[in-house]
Amino acid sequence: MFLIDRVPDHIFESLQKSDVDTSKIMLASYCDMNNEHSFCDTYVVVTTENIYVISGAVSILCADGKKPIQEWRENRFTTYDIGEIEALELDEMQSSARLVAKLKDGKYAFLTAMTNTCRTSALVLTKYFERMKKGEITSPDFDIDDEDEPSARRCPKCGMRYPDKNRKVCPRCMEKGKLYRRFGMFLAKYKKYIAIMLLSLVLLTATSIAVPYFSNEFFYDEVLSENGGFFGEILLVIGMIVATKVLSQIFTIINGRISAKIAAKIVYDLKMTVFTSIEKLSLSFFNGRQTGALMTQVNEDSNTIYSFFCDGVPYFLVNIVQVVVICVILFIENPLLALCSLFTVPLFFFIILQSYRKEMKLHDKNYSGSRRLNSQLSDVLQGARVVKAFSCERAETERFHGTSRRAAEYQKNLSVFNNYVYPSLGLILYAGNIIALGVGGWMVISGYYDFTYGQLIKFVAYVNMIYTPMYFFADMIDWSASSTNALQRLFEIYDTEPDIKEKDDAITPEEIRGDVEFKNVEFSYIKNHKVINNVSFGVKAGKMLGIVGHSGAGKSTIVNLIMRLYDANEGEILVDGINVKDLSFNALYENIAIVSQETFFFIGSILDNIRYAKPDASYEEVIRAAKLSGAHDFIIKLPDSYNTKIGFGFKDLSGGEKQRLSIARAILRDPKILILDEATAAMDTETEKKIQNALSELTRDKTTIMIAHRLSTLRDADELIVIEDGKVAERGTHKELLAIEDGVYNKLYTLQAEALKNAGIIE
Repeated sequence: MFLIDRVPDHIFESLQKSDVDTSKIMLASYCDMNNEHSFCDTYVVVTTENIYVISGAVSILCADGKKPIQEWRENRFTTYDIGEIEALELDEMQSSARLVAKLKDGKYAFLTAMTNTCRTSALVLTKYFERMKKGEITSPDFDIDDEDEPSARRCPKCGMRYPDKNRKVCPRCMEKGKLYRRFGMFLAKYKKYIAIMLLSLVLLTATSIAVPYFSNEFFYDEVLSENGGFFGEILLVIGMIVATKVLSQIFTIINGRISAKIAAKIVYDLKMTVFTSIEKLSLSFFNGRQTGALMTQVNEDSNTIYSFFCDGVPYFLVNIVQVVVICVILFIENPLLALCSLFTVPLFFFIILQSYRKEMKLHDKNYSGSRRLNSQLSDVLQGARVVKAFSCERAETERFHGTSRRAAEYQKNLSVFNNYVYPSLGLILYAGNIIALGVGGWMVISGYYDFTYGQLIKFVAYVNMIYTPMYFFADMIDWSASSTNALQRLFEIYDTEPDIKEKDDAITPEEIRGDVEFKNVEFSYIKNHKVINNVSFGVKAGKMLGIVGHSGAGKSTIVNLIMRLYDANEGEILVDGINVKDLSFNALYENIAIVSQETFFFIGSILDNIRYAKPDASYEEVIRAAKLSGAHDFIIKLPDSYNTKIGFGFKDLSGGEKQRLSIARAILRDPKILILDEATAAMDTETEKKIQNALSELTRDKTTIMIAHRLSTLRDADELIVIEDGKVAERGTHKELLAIEDGVYNKLYTLQAEALKNAGIIE
């Protein structure tokens, strides 16, 4: 059999309970959603006779203090007859996909859904199922292609898929100690501050240990007792106690000032580390992630890590020293009583260690719930206009209710766990205190070991000083679990390699003319699913190339490849005869500007948003660019003119106004290569005509690549190419392509002309 994904034992048990012969399994793949797009564990298992889709979830059960056990809870088991299935297909969406079975009667059966994480596995499943239907695979023992070998992309220990194919690190099996060692190197530049913090904490601990001696044994046995060496010197002892307390407060203030001083710096560094790591990554990274989730990583994870290392670890180290010192003092003072009162400490640590793994899982789920909640909230707030337009307030409220309820459930599970573990630990520690009082009191009364009342009070005070750090150690387990998860996510981002890299010896020409050429280019966003297939064309410097085709044909992908937002899988893309992979990023991006149909503006003034393409541009240059794009007239009518704030939460502009600002931004760049991707799609005919006139002047002596659905805007292009199913179906001038009666361009132009006639726009 070919296990595309590791299949756990409980799935084999479910199959066997349903009388499935597991020896006939041919393929097996994991998906992280069911056919209702709900998150759960779903396994698609293909045998020689049927396809089985099993959905459910693994629950962690704890009973009577025993070791946690995993229980598989199945909620769906569906069987499909292979004889009725013609093919398996993958319906791909932006952040998810659906695995469907095409039936012989022409209908479709929806098997399951999945996120992008599992999409590659589903594609491999469809590939080998097709080979099964062709008769190329007839038995469970068959040879697989090397590129589909799962061991190269999965952890050999647990079978979990690596989150990043370029970083073969398993979050589940990685050594947690390595995370802390790596982060320790990050803190190295703050070692002086941290050393002073530790010293102040040590001195603080020393003064704290001295207080019980002066206020208990010394006070009772040496000052209040007639046989004491300082009998009656109450003011002296009170002065010593006050002095010790003042010193303790001074060391506390020093520690607090240093902590406050480095807190902002470390949090700033952490956030900048995460943000710069995210910024260096390629566009493909962001396609598979939600904005809210990344915001959570930048903000919450940074604060969690800082709190653990700067508020937790120093106190943890000092508390260890304090516990060891006090234990030594107690055993010197009274070994038998120390043994009796401290026997609960090992039991305390045993329970803590047993609860750590459970704590980790609960924190992980709690974070996931919070991340999904933030992501959904971000989507709804940014898409408020769409929600209102389709009257989906009730649906969004119900969806938010479900996400919020799950997040609350995860938070509740974590809180409930903490609220029964930590009070139990408190009772265990309190038992030691009771034993110290009981046994110690008997020793004082019986005169055993010459144990005095003052010594007993001091002894109990020291025992209580041990128990306080114990509570801190218990909190550190919770803290450590949360911090470990945050560190894991931090280094996952930090170590992720961008798909698009600049070569070490990248070329930076003195001047870019603007020649662009595609040579046998192939590209696919997802493996084995070509979007661009053997495309070849060229455009000379200063000329205009028009690209037309149906929606989804691959036009915008060609633009993405020119700008090297993605790299071609096969073939070459040349600028001035140099492969774009050999050009430096500065040389490439400083000479290319794009105006897309999807406009985006940052929060700021109109002036700042236009200047984004050229930060050092003068005010006059910005106005010139705005005039050429047709934006100047509406800008000066705004209350604050070019200083009007736009972006999320500020002045809302129409689609046409946004498009004109986007064009102005590109004009300001004054590029050698200008790309217009449906640049005038949101404008009326009159505005479009004005901008076309302006663009005629702008595109002179520049290489222009224009994508447009309105074919009339491409009449003046030096050459047109027609993209159909990722290939160049036709090429030529407007007149040459119209002359091809059965051509794709001719059909598109005719359909548009008829539509305009029916609308009364043209005669």
